[in-house]
Amino acid sequence: LAGAPGPPPAGQLGVRVTTEDLSLTPAYWNADSTVTTLRVTVTNTGRAPELIRLGYTLPAGLTDAGSTGCAPAGGGRYRCGGWTTAPGARFSSSIRVRVDGTAWRSMPLSGSVGVTATAPGVAGAAADDEGFAVLFPPGPPVPGISLRADEVLFDISGAPSVVTVRLGNTGRVDAAGRVEVILPDGVTASGPPAGCVPVSPTRTRCGLGTVPAGRTATLRLPVTATPAAQRQAPLAGAVVGRLDPRNGRSRQVQMSFRINAAAALSTPPVATPAPTGSQGVLAAGGQASGGRGLSSVQRTAVTLITVSGLLVVLALVLATASLRRRMAAGPTDPTTAPTAAE
Repeated sequence: LAGAPGPPPAGQLGVRVTTEDLSLTPAYWNADSTVTTLRVTVTNTGRAPELIRLGYTLPAGLTDAGSTGCAPAGGGRYRCGGWTTAPGARFSSSIRVRVDGTAWRSMPLSGSVGVTATAPGVAGAAADDEGFAVLFPPGPPVPGISLRADEVLFDISGAPSVVTVRLGNTGRVDAAGRVEVILPDGVTASGPPAGCVPVSPTRTRCGLGTVPAGRTATLRLPVTATPAAQRQAPLAGAVVGRLDPRNGRSRQVQMSFRINAAAALSTPPVATPAPTGSQGVLAAGGQASGGRGLSSVQRTAVTLITVSGLLVVLALVLATASLRRRMAAGPTDPTTAPTAAE
């Protein structure tokens, strides 16, 4: 028909997905299984109405706990309902996940969420994906020992980072301390300190010497990540802490920690000839406001950029203050008075 709008031109598809981590509380250690929530936000970043399909993959020990509109697709993959989105529209959904009481034995555990977008009259599809970490608290709980591992951050340069682990002896007798760091594929220990030896390509064991009663030993293990691993972030790593007293029973706990990378934020959604990976359709969970929906990766990148900007401003302020002091001092008076002209 004359005057009828034509199909949107090719190249205007776009979609973005962000996820939060699955963070378990200490109550996990007292239950046969725990049901928690994976929060997902999807945005139509294209210029045409799109049909967005979503799928997610759960690691061993995790299953869907009855999320509305989602069904298993085999191999830990799930597909969900469908939604047609307007350009710029954003919606979120909460996926119910059951974590088995023995899943901690397989840590570190990570999963992923992927989306594809298509539109009538537009060739191909846009796709995006993001990983999420399954974070276990220290445990199973044992008296006399504490363990903490900090989040690992790779900045936009991709330079090496550090895993920082603190093993505490909260008992009454001294004990020999040992830590094992378990890393996901693509992340490796680089230049381990004295006392550390590789057990496998993804596992490094470090002796910490004697940890006196009431004291804490700290391990800093340098690590590197491949570009592919950084793009898949957030990922999870794990640490196992052990104390062996001269007399008495050994004590051991383990936990998982988060591995994040600014490079994950800079990876744009890609257009593909056809949808790939786990797919499905997500029922709308309500449109979020324009400032919400930032993933942890985005928050990390914003923090790094803000800190860099503040350092530049501070340097300029100090340089300006120094220049003003010199100008205020004026020229130095001569030490010998000039003679009068005859």
